[in-house]
Amino acid sequence: MATDKNDQITQTEQNILNKSQDTTFKVLAFEMLGYNPTASTLNRVKVNASGELVAVTTLGTGADDVEGAPVSVGTTAVELTFSGATTSIFIQSDPDNTGKVWIGKANVTNAGANAMVQLGAGDSISLDLDDASNALYAISDTASQNVFKMALV
Repeated sequence: MATDKNDQITQTEQNILNKSQDTTFKVLAFEMLGYNPTASTLNRVKVNASGELVAVTTLGTGADDVEGAPVSVGTTAVELTFSGATTSIFIQSDPDNTGKVWIGKANVTNAGANAMVQLGAGDSISLDLDDASNALYAISDTASQNVFKMALV
């Protein structure tokens, strides 16, 4: 197994780990690993100081990788547009909204007919979607509501 002190473990480390037990808490110590098929290595799964999983993103360094904006929604359906082809979309109803917001195709109504999902104040949805061929619309039963849209493009 290749050794990189930041991410990869050696066979010796694995043997020690396999025989480890925390005597204070009476639990077996373990380490989560992820396989990198490109490098043929096992890499440590990382956590932050709070013990939360640190996700590795596939975003590039360009400003065009993520797109988002607030959208005003009323009682007429409005298309949630993005400038490029999307791979993943996140939509959140403004926590200050007083009405319901429905997400659906062009035929979604302000009573919720033909809706894919209903969002209350602060609710959100994320989905993998190619927006170029699958346009989404938002509509509300109340005027002057807001949603926040974000996409990986």
